[in-house]
Amino acid sequence: MKGVFALNNLNDITYFHGDLEFTDYVNLKAKEMGLIDIGVTGIESCDIDLTILLQMFSPIVVSYRFMRSQCQQPYRSIKSENGFMFVFRQFFDHLYISVNGDGEEDEPFLLRKLETLHYILMFLYGEAIHAEVKPSRLSERRQRWGYISVLLANWMNLYHKEQVFLCESLERLRAKQMLSTRAVNLLEIGLGKLKASVDQYSQHALLLVGTKILAQYSSGTDELHASDILRIILLVQCIFPVEHSLQGDATTLKSSSLSSDSGGYKYYSAVQTPTSSPVVPRAVQLISDTLLPSTADISFSYSGSWSDIDVEFSRSIRVAARKKPDAYNCEDDYQKTPVFLLGGESECTPAVVHCLHIMDGVVVVIVSKNDRDKMPALIHQALTSLLNMIDEKEISQIEYLDKLLKQILKHKKKSSSAVPERVWRYLQAGREAMSSIDFRALPAVQAKLTDKLQSSLEAVLWALRGLFRVLYVLPDTPQCTNLEPLYSIQCLFRSNLSDFKDHLIAKAKKNTNMITYAELCPGLKHFIYIDRNAHHLISPSLESSKIAPGLKEQVWVAMQQARQHLKNGCFKVRWHQGAVQFSYYVWFEDGSGNPLPADSSAGDLLTEPGILAGDFYR
Repeated sequence: MKGVFALNNLNDITYFHGDLEFTDYVNLKAKEMGLIDIGVTGIESCDIDLTILLQMFSPIVVSYRFMRSQCQQPYRSIKSENGFMFVFRQFFDHLYISVNGDGEEDEPFLLRKLETLHYILMFLYGEAIHAEVKPSRLSERRQRWGYISVLLANWMNLYHKEQVFLCESLERLRAKQMLSTRAVNLLEIGLGKLKASVDQYSQHALLLVGTKILAQYSSGTDELHASDILRIILLVQCIFPVEHSLQGDATTLKSSSLSSDSGGYKYYSAVQTPTSSPVVPRAVQLISDTLLPSTADISFSYSGSWSDIDVEFSRSIRVAARKKPDAYNCEDDYQKTPVFLLGGESECTPAVVHCLHIMDGVVVVIVSKNDRDKMPALIHQALTSLLNMIDEKEISQIEYLDKLLKQILKHKKKSSSAVPERVWRYLQAGREAMSSIDFRALPAVQAKLTDKLQSSLEAVLWALRGLFRVLYVLPDTPQCTNLEPLYSIQCLFRSNLSDFKDHLIAKAKKNTNMITYAELCPGLKHFIYIDRNAHHLISPSLESSKIAPGLKEQVWVAMQQARQHLKNGCFKVRWHQGAVQFSYYVWFEDGSGNPLPADSSAGDLLTEPGILAGDFYR
């Protein structure tokens, strides 16, 4: 029994998803309280009224907001007598709440889920999540929430299956040198072709085999941050689900070949999300028929707990999806998706991810972004500064914000004519309100937000978000009219990699051989080594039939325990579980390999160790 929802500062639910057990439970309690009459209203057991949901949870929400604003002691979690756990995570003026009633998810995982959800929304909609996540039309809202839920469900599936998502790191496919060199050369050629004919801002290229990286190439001086690559891998796994192709079975994902007919290609902007949820077999554990179009014929089979849910999409939904011109079809060979890069110094940079399916489990990803446009970074920095001041009700960053607004207003003549004039008026008025007060002359005790100034800052907040949305979210991504380069790139990769298909499948399944390490260190059962400078992981596969029974589950539990010790400031931990001894070490070095002291108080204790919700290790 699980549910997750998000609320804005007006206590309006902007996103919700719950499994059938959760929605049934809420509807039953609402009926007992006299809030609904299922027999009269015709509400299905899988539907839920957001107004009633908010009414039932409002005491908890109000209590949390009071403890946070008045007492500066917000709740981290609440556990009720009947076993329900409520976990909270606040990101400025957006509150996320996760509910678990079956005991299958603990507090650290629920907190990580909320953080991942927030950064998935930022990845899709940037600084416009407040306006884009909840469209006014019910049909669009269901489609968009379904799309978000698929990404979150796929992350949950990969978190419990793949070590790279468990540790939030990257794993390189350890292929032969000749193959690696060839793959890099192919990426360079493919990137050049796309840059010359399709997207002039193409900068980065990845060759993925499942969730592993075979090759990576960048034409510029900067590189993609590991957190953005991990989010791109998550997106690719939703677009091109691997199914059994990397398991060595005969069953593989069918993929239609590229052709010059534009009907074989689908393009989506951030606001034009698919009309049906992506088909992710056995990974879609969150999706219920409440989030899918009512015209789709979908069958669900549930066997036991949440983690055992098996969602089987009937044949008719695939047929129905192909009849719709804007349907999300996982079997297409090309997908173009606008996203926002968040890692490193990107600061919500608009980008376009080109995904090209080569063969089963192998996908080429090309990322384009315009580094010359400084406006996204300025808006992001201004919003961060503004939200900090409103949240803390102080004016320490007022001069910095004024400087950023001045630079943003200089871009007025260069900006799109679609930006409403009142957006610029609000920005100018807010800047004038800030500059009319000499804050440096005020005593420290008076350096707080006045009601008048807070009202001006809230108008600036609305204007900045509206400006970002108009410039970078609402415009449709231009469709590709010249499809020949894409077909040429696909044929180039297929002709050069087809002979290595079996080798790639084998390496993706068993990338690192444990036998060599076991001989060097007798008694060693498993290890995970991560270089947090580049977030690269080296670890034997746990999918082999030769591993000890229950070892994978032990590793997952041990990693979760170790991270809790790390949050408490422990960098070296050793403990026993039966006959197995676990050790966890974190150490720091300079560029020459010399040890450096660690500051146990430097990390953000509210953030779970990892990189998807910000680089914890920096």
